[in-house]
Amino acid sequence: MSVVVREPGPALDRLRRTRRVLITSHSNPDGDSLGSELALAELLQRLGVEHLVLNRDPSPANLAMLPGAGQVVVAAALPADFAEVCDLVAMVECPDIDRPGLGGLDRLPIVNIDHHKANTCYGEVNYLDEESPAVGEMMWRLFLAAEVVPSPAAATNMFVALSTDTGDFRYPNTTARAFRTAAELTDAGADPAQVAGWIHECRSEASVRLLGEALATLEVLDHGRLAVFSVDPAAFRRAGARPEDTEDLIAAPRAIAGVEVVAFFKQWEPGVVRVSLRSKGSFDVRLVAADYGGGGHTNASGCTIRGELASARRDLTARLSALLDEEP
Repeated sequence: MSVVVREPGPALDRLRRTRRVLITSHSNPDGDSLGSELALAELLQRLGVEHLVLNRDPSPANLAMLPGAGQVVVAAALPADFAEVCDLVAMVECPDIDRPGLGGLDRLPIVNIDHHKANTCYGEVNYLDEESPAVGEMMWRLFLAAEVVPSPAAATNMFVALSTDTGDFRYPNTTARAFRTAAELTDAGADPAQVAGWIHECRSEASVRLLGEALATLEVLDHGRLAVFSVDPAAFRRAGARPEDTEDLIAAPRAIAGVEVVAFFKQWEPGVVRVSLRSKGSFDVRLVAADYGGGGHTNASGCTIRGELASARRDLTARLSALLDEEP
């Protein structure tokens, strides 16, 4: 039986009734996924529940200093004995079961904690709230429901989640609820200035060099409304960069006055192109991503296209341009 709820109680009850939890999130982790995973790890520890945090991909360099980040195991596959040593999976910020890129997660019951509109409710317990500004805010509500006061480290990780998923409190999901949670997390010991420093002033040199490579490919189309740019394997080699160094590079063209939609195409392995999409206002990039098997939020989504970079960029750019032409 699958339960779908907007409040944390049933998820908390299920987490308490377990011995060891595998915590994971989507591939190519970001601030909301990693901050939420680490906060959940502390909550479980405080509840006396053993846990393992495992992601398929490494964390971006600018998130490596999050408290507890060193406990995250990075592995291309689940441990062979995971179904024997764990008895529950907690999946964070994953709209479907395939997002972590780890096959076999469904061998155990799943607690699904997410705020995406298109979540497929794949868990035994699905704690879903599409009105939440970030999964980190939902983690804060789990702490409140458990009557556990988070450490300053956990409060900081939840603040990172909230700050990154609201674009430093600039995106449309920056609601009064987001600001209230930010204040409460600050009271609990989060340091907003320190968080801002980690997010914006701790980039790797390779990431900055990769941004230069990407901006060299920038096109601004549709009378300044659409920006597209890309990085190919040669750009990664020249910059000495890794896939995680692409995190948040899309913010640069998004800041151009008049740009409403940005598409960032990334290829680091043959035949596979990752696409990040961002928009402003009512343009729903989630629907575009869904056409290519992806998903996300109205103003921030992504997808993976099988094929070569040039054709993926050409075809998706034409699709976005046509949709923009239909808008008033």
